[in-house]
Amino acid sequence: MTKTLIEPTSTSTDELRTMLLEWRSAIQQQIHELLTQYRDHHAANHNDSVLDLEDMSLRNSTAEQQLSLLEARNRTRMMLDTALRRLDDGEYGLCEDCGVKIGAGRLKALPFAKRCLSCQHQTEVLEKIARQEDRRDDA
Repeated sequence: MTKTLIEPTSTSTDELRTMLLEWRSAIQQQIHELLTQYRDHHAANHNDSVLDLEDMSLRNSTAEQQLSLLEARNRTRMMLDTALRRLDDGEYGLCEDCGVKIGAGRLKALPFAKRCLSCQHQTEVLEKIARQEDRRDDA
């Protein structure tokens, strides 16, 4: 399987880089805000007087939600970093599995997409099967 590298013009490369960096900056700002909220929440838990079980449960749930959001934003930031590296390597916009061009609409919606729709669907099906097998093994 030979990959055909996209050779965008310097203008389109600069525009892509600017777009990816803007997305990354926005995600980084969200991460910063979530970390601040999490630290504030955590500090408030330690400074409060004795809490009943309902208050503790609510605070634990809130902390878990904040951590989940942080993890999701961090994954997005890492995917944007990968997209920037792929842009530098001349591979941006090519499916990492089959090498075909990723549709412009898909890249506009998900500028960090690494796979074409067909390969992404296949990956998701395989991941779903793996999760089901893991659940069966745990049961």
